Amino acid sequence: MLVLGTAVAFGQSITVKPGDTLWGIARAYDTDVATLRSLNGLTSDALRPGQTLTVPGSEEVAAPEKVIVQPGDTLYDIALRHDVSVDDLIAFNDLDGTVIHPGQELVLAAGDVAPEPLTIVVGAGDSLWALARKHDTTVAAIAAANSLPEGATLHPGDRLVIPGRYGTAANDVGGAAPTTITVAKGDTLWAIARRYDVTVSSLMSANALTGERLVVGQTLRILPSSEISGARAATPRPVVSAPAVATDAMVWPIVGVITSRYGFRSLRVSGSNFHAGLDIDGETGDPIRAARAGVVTHAGWQGGYGYLVVVEDGDTEYYYAHASALEVEVGDVVTVGQVIARVGSTGNSTGSHLHFEVRVAGDPVDPLPILEASAQR
Repeated sequence: MLVLGTAVAFGQSITVKPGDTLWGIARAYDTDVATLRSLNGLTSDALRPGQTLTVPGSEEVAAPEKVIVQPGDTLYDIALRHDVSVDDLIAFNDLDGTVIHPGQELVLAAGDVAPEPLTIVVGAGDSLWALARKHDTTVAAIAAANSLPEGATLHPGDRLVIPGRYGTAANDVGGAAPTTITVAKGDTLWAIARRYDVTVSSLMSANALTGERLVVGQTLRILPSSEISGARAATPRPVVSAPAVATDAMVWPIVGVITSRYGFRSLRVSGSNFHAGLDIDGETGDPIRAARAGVVTHAGWQGGYGYLVVVEDGDTEYYYAHASALEVEVGDVVTVGQVIARVGSTGNSTGSHLHFEVRVAGDPVDPLPILEASAQR
């Protein structure tokens, strides 16, 4: 089901903000770079903050198009169907990963406030060409976004805006995951999709492809099948086996819908990260209970985790993150089911939930099989 926005008619004026590009403005106002040049008498794509531009549309800003998620829809299918990228949908809707639900409303355009553009720091050996390939854009687009000539020499430490990509804090904490592959001779989208257990449509959407033709040496981003169908991740990460964790006397820390599982997931920073725990939905203030007994080794703020409680039992640690309030202190001995904190949305979080991790000898394991095998809700 598609909800259409108001039709555009006359011209309107906007003010260029830092990081804006003609390409990005054209996308936001459903026009093209040539039209913007013509309307404003521009001879180049270079813009300066504070500059006033005329764009198509009425003075009353049209509401962006919206789509209602239907049963069976995936973010990849919606992106392909409406000619937007998965990155756009994640950024425009402030999504935490690619999990969506029937009945959910998604906007298909940036609206009044565009997401923050991705800013990168130039590394040794970087060039405009290499950065364009890495971020699925063009040399011309990066050059225009940064008021550089296309043949500019880059210097390590320089900061560049990447048009069409968005920068924001990644939610929760996880190890880095490989996100790209290089097309080899004989590769086809079908073969790559089969090799990594993903769909051709998700590959096309994730890489903004308009056709199935590939070029040897081309870089492709692989988004995991676990984000689509709950199958195994595209590039599995070795993990400690679940039996290493004692499975007696265990309870669910909170009762709620699982909104993000353990494993690889796509985040808003143009790529995928490894999610080292389990996210369970809850309301701010709901009690968080100790899944197992142990000793509190941390109770306080810790970076992206926000307010965090860590309970240790032998070589196993249990992490309870994003809390709104803490009910225990370091050194406390807690029992199974004891209230140790309250659900919140502190740290790098987009909504109230519990981020729950189980770590054995410092290595994360998937908490879900352990909970399903031994815990009572």
